[in-house]
Amino acid sequence: MWHNCFCNPTKRDSDHTMDAMVSFILMNLLCNSDNSYALNSTYHSNVVALLGSLSADASNSTVGFATGAAGRGPDQVWGLALCRGDVNGTSCASCLALAPGVAFGNCSGVRDVSVYYDRCLLRFSDEDFLASPDDPAAPVQYGLNLEVNITGDPGRFVGLAADLVGALSGWAAHNSTSRYAAGVMTSAQGFTTTDFAVVRNIYGLVQCTPDHAPESCLGCLGRLRDEMPAVFNGTSGAQFNLVWCNLRYEVFPFYDSNPVVKLVAPPPPPPAPAGASGRNDANRTRGAGNASSAAAVVLGVVLAGVLVSTFIVFLRRKAQVKQYAEEDEDSGSLLFDLTTLRRATANFAEENKLGHGGFGAVYKGFLPDGRQIAVKRLDKASSQGLKQLKNELLLVAKLRHNNLAKLYGVCLKEQEKLLVYEYLPNRSLDTFLFAPETEKRLLLGWEARYRIIYGTARGLLYLHEDSQVKVVHRDLKASNILLDADMNPKISDFGLARLFSGDKTTTVTSQVVGTLGYMAPEYAVMGHLSVKLDVYSFGVLVLEIITGRRNTDACFESEVDDGGSSTMLSHVWDRWSKGTALETMDPSLDSQAPESEVLKCIHLGLLCVQENPADRPAMLDVLVMLHGQTSSFAAPSKPAFAFGHGETLSSGERPNVSGGPGNQRAPAADFSVNEMSVSEFQPR
Repeated sequence: MWHNCFCNPTKRDSDHTMDAMVSFILMNLLCNSDNSYALNSTYHSNVVALLGSLSADASNSTVGFATGAAGRGPDQVWGLALCRGDVNGTSCASCLALAPGVAFGNCSGVRDVSVYYDRCLLRFSDEDFLASPDDPAAPVQYGLNLEVNITGDPGRFVGLAADLVGALSGWAAHNSTSRYAAGVMTSAQGFTTTDFAVVRNIYGLVQCTPDHAPESCLGCLGRLRDEMPAVFNGTSGAQFNLVWCNLRYEVFPFYDSNPVVKLVAPPPPPPAPAGASGRNDANRTRGAGNASSAAAVVLGVVLAGVLVSTFIVFLRRKAQVKQYAEEDEDSGSLLFDLTTLRRATANFAEENKLGHGGFGAVYKGFLPDGRQIAVKRLDKASSQGLKQLKNELLLVAKLRHNNLAKLYGVCLKEQEKLLVYEYLPNRSLDTFLFAPETEKRLLLGWEARYRIIYGTARGLLYLHEDSQVKVVHRDLKASNILLDADMNPKISDFGLARLFSGDKTTTVTSQVVGTLGYMAPEYAVMGHLSVKLDVYSFGVLVLEIITGRRNTDACFESEVDDGGSSTMLSHVWDRWSKGTALETMDPSLDSQAPESEVLKCIHLGLLCVQENPADRPAMLDVLVMLHGQTSSFAAPSKPAFAFGHGETLSSGERPNVSGGPGNQRAPAADFSVNEMSVSEFQPR
């Protein structure tokens, strides 16, 4: 609990400040006594009315925040109330109800008063401070927990506290509508205290007013964080306050919410070996005459040691850079320190694991500057993964687009191979699209699905035509489409991507890689690689988004007597050719999806999965179609790999392009004797 009373903050008196912090109670009060008012004045009446209004508005607000003004002219007063992000409306009202008694008591007659409690803060002033929320001249108020001090490695303690505050600041600024975050930093070694206890956890909390923009919030909290080492004197807790932001850290849990940030401290550096300093201590006893000589020798040894160490580090760093430069030449990537990534992911803790792919596991983490990251960790036994890592690093570092997952950097150290990406909170599209829980699929409404189709098309157009290099992704599928907080799509996982140089657009490869069900026939069978491979995969993805089913799942009942099953492509083509394409729509969409848009996307998806790559549209054409009308579309031909037991079109016949109910069905083709699909071979 806190107490700190300043009567004139415009000139800080350090002695007065420290004397005022000896008592550890709940309140921190700031009275600017430059101006005063009479208790029976109009200004006093305006203050009373404003404080009542602010308390009611803040306690009823979902974010516990309110601002306002009362009166006019020289008696006008401005005010602000903010409750801690984890307190409910009742607790908020109870906290704010205490402030007027303190303001009118300790700061009686003062026109500018700030009251800081642990769970709330309140300020009123005769100046419009609401107009300048980022005032650099505003005084920082702080208090220290003087009951318990850190006796073992206090410098490391405050450094870890600052790291925690940095991570919390990023979370509050970018990931929280209330601009509030709480978390914990765990140290395996722990810290000893004056009461002979060993503490291992540092608990922290940060908050900005909810109306702050992310950059302003970070700037405000950064100013408080910069104050931490300057005032730290070994105390185990501290609180720093501005009207627009505040932070606190302790060695015990003091907040009611669950921590959103969990960090693990790296091990402390090994102690320096006894050597030159020990000899210096022995020489010091030989008398004043030898003291200066001994000091000079020790200083020389220390300087030499520093120079040698610096030179060794320089050589090692140069060798490391040279080693990876050949693999990462001109990639523009940022080299991350392994210790930083271990700390960010709590040493790759299982609870931070987001998933596991062919490359390896992916972990969620927090950087010291507050950024959330996703760390892809190569499985040590994976030789294929190492090749994919190098490929991904060389390609993605050159790519920058809103619909591509952003690569922050790489770590290649101590047998660890790590890629660091931006963290996208909604993970991948397949976790929603193919979820067995109806509630989760309902979160993926038609508007979100259409935005995902459109954004993915924009990302592919950038890869194929607008980036510095022409890139074929080769593994486009729902699990490689990541979703940000607003369900915007970002293409990820470029481990299998292929780069084309110059004007070359096609090639033949002897190594066919990718995912079954998404590979175009010319690539899967003969290794013909071009951008039309991605177009085919995109078409499959579009139809999966509409149906809510994987193309590889043989789960669609056919209408023939034998009760067989078909793939998703076969199912969609069968309904399209019968004029009942809307029957393929995911039932979770109900009637919220406009029929015209659904039919347009089905039509577009079928155009992209045609067997002949020349018939498939380019991604620029796809985007034009998404903005256009189906009446201008070509009629699709039968998809490649449409293995079904139903009737199909004869060669050269195409259905009515509308796909709507009631249209005439095209003539059917004869089946082979064994009812397997008929292969039509064409010269190339």
